[in-house]
Amino acid sequence: MASTNNDTNSTKIIPSMTSVDYGLLANRIGTLIYSIIYLLGFVGNTLALITFSSRRMCQISSSIFLLALSISDSLALVTSLWHFLADAFQIYLQNYSALACRCRMFFAYVFMDLSSWCIAGLAFDRYLRTRLPLGSKTLCTPRNASITILIFFFALCGINGHYFSPGIGQERGGNRTQAHCLENRLEYPRYYYFYKIIWPKIDMAIFCFLPACIMILCNVNIIYLVKRQRHTLEHTNNDSQDIIKTPVPIYQTLSGSSSIKKPPANTHRKALERQMSLMMAACVIVFLCTTVPVTICLLLLERTIMKNPYFGRDNALFIFIFRIVRTLMNIHFGCNFYLYCLTSRIFRAEFMIALRCRRTISLSNPEQSTSMMLHKIDDI
Repeated sequence: MASTNNDTNSTKIIPSMTSVDYGLLANRIGTLIYSIIYLLGFVGNTLALITFSSRRMCQISSSIFLLALSISDSLALVTSLWHFLADAFQIYLQNYSALACRCRMFFAYVFMDLSSWCIAGLAFDRYLRTRLPLGSKTLCTPRNASITILIFFFALCGINGHYFSPGIGQERGGNRTQAHCLENRLEYPRYYYFYKIIWPKIDMAIFCFLPACIMILCNVNIIYLVKRQRHTLEHTNNDSQDIIKTPVPIYQTLSGSSSIKKPPANTHRKALERQMSLMMAACVIVFLCTTVPVTICLLLLERTIMKNPYFGRDNALFIFIFRIVRTLMNIHFGCNFYLYCLTSRIFRAEFMIALRCRRTISLSNPEQSTSMMLHKIDDI
């Protein structure tokens, strides 16, 4: 009997030694990742704000989208501080005010969605510049870009306005010593069904899939149009050397460059096209890799919790995975400056000009500012 008791005790001790505290592990990993994201993200977004707010850059519609993107990314990172404080310092702000929790959720979703749609608007702006080189002079203007961003913002505010519903959260009072930001399942069963079953699908489409479809379609069409225009130019140049110069739509793209008196060589144009394609492809890939996992995971999680309210308590590993992919999603809000700006030598030149506070640029500089290049195209 003694040996039997010892064996039983050993079997009880082994699981306790090998068990993993997924909550503590998620807190430590989240603290590390959030710290890196905040350090690089806030610095990058601040530098993007300095670059795109210059007088030259504000004259370009594409820069307006990038300026709004840097602002929305920064505000999205600010709203994620809610999770960082909980992971790093165990400060749960939702226990103090349900209204503050609703406001945080509302603005977090608005600015996260706005970042996605700013990238989609940028891709569509580039598509219009390539598809309609003459019409883009009246369509792709800073004023129209600002109006588009405002439409995005107010539309997203209306879509996410349900977060102020009384079906979410309760304030302190009565027998409650702490507020909470959970769903009031018993008092508002219809809203609970909407929030758990219908809303995740809507949010996934607005935040991820619709903007991603616009980005992919626009970039595929841009590549097709550029190749067709390049083939036409090469065929025409072979027929005659004295061709009348015609504006090429690729030079009206965001990182294009051209010269009024002498068109650039084919090799330079091809390199520039590859640069633009690589930059947009990198942004689309990072966007999909950081947003698709968390949206799918959230969709599955909400549907499962709807059927089993105690799923989160009994499945710590799945909750750990969701918290990690939610943390990684914030990479998208901290790396856009590096992908859109530092991968383009035109933006690098404009960035250095903005830091040095230079007001004039030598026309012989091969890396002229984007606005001067677009003015040259308008003159043509």
